[in-house]
Amino acid sequence: MRKKDENLYNVHISKGTERTEKTLSMRENKEMLYVLPDNAQEIGYRSEQQDYFSYSDLMDFDEIAELGCVAVLGDGMGGMENGRNASITGVKTFLDVYSDNMHNGVALQDSMLDALYAANDAVLNDSGSGSTLIGAVVKKNKLNWISVGDSHLYLYRNGLLRQLNKDHIYAELLDDMCAAGEISREEALNNPERGALTSYLGVPEIELIDMNEQPVPLRMGDIVVLCTDGLYRALTNEEISKILSSDTEEKAQALVDAAMLKQYEGQDNTTVVLLKII
Repeated sequence: MRKKDENLYNVHISKGTERTEKTLSMRENKEMLYVLPDNAQEIGYRSEQQDYFSYSDLMDFDEIAELGCVAVLGDGMGGMENGRNASITGVKTFLDVYSDNMHNGVALQDSMLDALYAANDAVLNDSGSGSTLIGAVVKKNKLNWISVGDSHLYLYRNGLLRQLNKDHIYAELLDDMCAAGEISREEALNNPERGALTSYLGVPEIELIDMNEQPVPLRMGDIVVLCTDGLYRALTNEEISKILSSDTEEKAQALVDAAMLKQYEGQDNTTVVLLKII
């Protein structure tokens, strides 16, 4: 496992259609926790699908006991060549390294960090492009995550949708500069680079990483949501929450369909990955 060098990064604490529907279970003490994965994606108005996602083996109960239930999502950077290869490489490398580390007894958060570094190296060396990445792990009734870029991780609970991870975009710096009185609010909001990524896979050294300080306890009825910006740029939090609270079993597809119906100008690839606690 690569040693963590505190001088190299800042850990912030706080995109064809592919579907998988499997039911799995893990037993913790005498209480059974069921995790039902659900996912959907659409290409939008883009010429290529550059989102990619994958799960760990959700039907191997020995793997679940050791690794947890893992979902990983990447969004290849559309302004760069080989964005699709970047997201595929990043997601697959993350899953492989995380799995190897956990099998070798490495602590969960260290396994996620090492997997992220390995994914970054692989994207940098193999694709010449960039990708966002979110890795989410449900283990022992708790959620851990790690992310770079602007794909979102939400927890939906009792009608409320809460973003758990931090966006790595230039807007964060602009807003800080505004708060410090260095620029006006108008300058901050109108800067053309406001949405530019400040952290992603495919750089020599990742400087910004977001991950949880403490695992988030999960409850019956919770839904963990991973999505690319094609979803949250098309739908409001209220619209996403309304669909998640609906009776439909295919919530991921319903979310993607709703985003496509908006006919959002320049609609990006849209991917939704859910881990539903039932």
